[in-house]
Amino acid sequence: MPNIPACAAGVPIFQALSAAGMEELGRAMHHRAFERGELVVSAGDPVTHLIVVASGRLKLVHTTSRGREQVVRQLGPGEFLGEMALFTEAHHEGDLIAMEETHACMIAREGVQAILRNHPAVAVAVVEALAWRLAEAERLIGDLGLRDVGQRLAAELLRLAGPEAEDMVELQLPVPWAELAVQLGTTPESLSRRLKALVQQGLVEQVGSRTVRLLDLDRLRRVADA
Repeated sequence: MPNIPACAAGVPIFQALSAAGMEELGRAMHHRAFERGELVVSAGDPVTHLIVVASGRLKLVHTTSRGREQVVRQLGPGEFLGEMALFTEAHHEGDLIAMEETHACMIAREGVQAILRNHPAVAVAVVEALAWRLAEAERLIGDLGLRDVGQRLAAELLRLAGPEAEDMVELQLPVPWAELAVQLGTTPESLSRRLKALVQQGLVEQVGSRTVRLLDLDRLRRVADA
């Protein structure tokens, strides 16, 4: 079982807290463990806690009336969900599901609000985190509207590689290809065809089931920006 105050310390918005403030936050937390595939919260549930991932991964999934799923967000260690309820009454937008065995720290809304009142630097950090998340949402909306599947795949591979990457860099995908397809707003079959096209063009080499090597970053950028 992870140390609960350490769970809080791993979250960027709480790093401005003093030792006393961290202890205060730790007292407001309780620990939960989830198995792979377990439902953490359901779409429409009221947001009553800030959920902080200590280890493992969670995904937020929207499901249409026809059963099509869209992965809206993935959360790894140090990331969190539920911050909107710190400012107003809110409900979860989708189902939150454990992608693997996951440990999380749950902080009641009232506890987090007390921290924000007592430690203004944390409140500023929360606003900065929300602004970053809004920018990411706008980027995703733009990608879905302006880029086809091949362009979105190329852009995602470049994003995972990072701005300092060079040719021949190897990437270990954080999720299976099927999960990545849903995240990019397409089907596994369509994503597989686009990946094969990148391989045939000599831009990408598939090394393992979830490992790829990027062979020509300049040409891959041109595909993403075409």
